[in-house]
Amino acid sequence: MGTAQRKMVPREHGAYAELLFPIVTVFLGGSPTTSTWLLAIGAIATFLANEPLLVLFGQRGTRTKREESDRAKRALLIFVLVALGTGVAGLVLAPTAVQYAVGVPLVLGAGLVMLAIQGLERSMVGEGLAAATLSSIAIPLGLSAGLDLTSTLAVALIWLVTSLLGTAVVRLTVARTKAKTDEELARVQFKRTLLVFVSLAVIAVGVAAPYGSRVGLWVLAAAVPVAVVVLVMAALQPTARRLRLMGWSLVAANLCSLIAVVTTLKIIQDFNAVEPTLPFPMF
Repeated sequence: MGTAQRKMVPREHGAYAELLFPIVTVFLGGSPTTSTWLLAIGAIATFLANEPLLVLFGQRGTRTKREESDRAKRALLIFVLVALGTGVAGLVLAPTAVQYAVGVPLVLGAGLVMLAIQGLERSMVGEGLAAATLSSIAIPLGLSAGLDLTSTLAVALIWLVTSLLGTAVVRLTVARTKAKTDEELARVQFKRTLLVFVSLAVIAVGVAAPYGSRVGLWVLAAAVPVAVVVLVMAALQPTARRLRLMGWSLVAANLCSLIAVVTTLKIIQDFNAVEPTLPFPMF
């Protein structure tokens, strides 16, 4: 792809992880159907349409809009057509529950587009809404792949929480580096303390999840690796020079969470298949 063509894909690298981790989790942890594949392709195409849309609205600069508008229009048209074609086909083949569940990422995505058009996609609200939108893709995909509702919601919640934790620790690191007054430093310190308590709460929930009676909630234990890494970062308070190391550490923690989620989903499916044949109740 040429330089001009490469500009027609999203630049936010972290968003790719927020999109792909829920999708990969469902495909590895469930039993994907034709509907699952079509909906996933539609979700990816919708995600890719974000960049040409921002170019056309001038959010990548007036020069880029002037020079790349034709390519942006073509790219947007292609991505929209792919998203509509695969999305509609996937919905036609999907059960009724999946058709209703698709409304969650669609509504969140519409709000995210409005923020992006206004140039607020990198604000705290914008990044939070982006995490919610991308993680919510796991809900219709999970249901179409045969996962039960509890497990599906737990998967979406895990990737939402891990995305928010990772975003928060990075933003705090940058804010601490940019702080110039005692008041700004105090504000960053207060947020860092809140992040420590939130990380501890996520770890506590994750550790307790396998001991609960709701089998589908066992998946919540998979959030522990990311929460531990974020807790360590919040405690050590690295400078912005360590952002690359922080990024790779978060990637490694997310991979550990992915393995844990997929393994737990397989265990849950095996358990649900065996439990009805047992002569006594497990819980």
